[in-house]
Amino acid sequence: MLKQEKFSIIIPSLNEEQGLNSILATMPRFIDEIVVVDNLSTDKSVETAKTYGAKVIIEKTQGYGRVLLRGLEYITGDVVIIMDGDGSYGTESLEGLCFFMQNNEYDFVSGCRFPLDNPESMPFINRFANYFISWAVRIIYKIDLKDSQSGLMIFRKNILGKINVFNPGMGFSQEIKVKAWLNNGIICGEKNISYHKRLGTVKFRKIRDGYRILFDIFRLFSELKNKI
Repeated sequence: MLKQEKFSIIIPSLNEEQGLNSILATMPRFIDEIVVVDNLSTDKSVETAKTYGAKVIIEKTQGYGRVLLRGLEYITGDVVIIMDGDGSYGTESLEGLCFFMQNNEYDFVSGCRFPLDNPESMPFINRFANYFISWAVRIIYKIDLKDSQSGLMIFRKNILGKINVFNPGMGFSQEIKVKAWLNNGIICGEKNISYHKRLGTVKFRKIRDGYRILFDIFRLFSELKNKI
């Protein structure tokens, strides 16, 4: 049983009507606050979120990290959950992750998709890219993080005062994890989760976004090199 804390969840959305419907319809009862940050969707993402009682915030400037940073301005919980809105991260993992965090007294827990329980949930090229990028993160930063690109993470809100995360793009996910893992005042852990085929249109642009993520790894290393 989870200890009594206030749990807030942030879900980024850009035309994720299908995914949001799947996620919000199965949201566990222990979640106290749902914040959907919409990046100017043209489908019924906003209407879907409101139907399930989510607080909807509009972020007009494009960017995965920018959307999440916006959401962090509005949440009020003690514990923050971030998960993608495409349905690839099932809500069935949430209670186990939160219990794992509380039971081990972690400040930050990242969901690890690998090894995949269903190989068909992720195309081979995406798997290869994720393995390579996560390997690079482990080697460069000397941290034990198996899945640096996971879009499902849980952390205590008070850690945000200890790290400065500002990446407005896809690199947000690895930046917040790397900075948390390198901070001696933040206790971090990783736990395996289930991963499903995404619902709706794929937003990730393999070459362009992959290049930017790799660039961000080295930019971040330059920023943190005195702490490694």
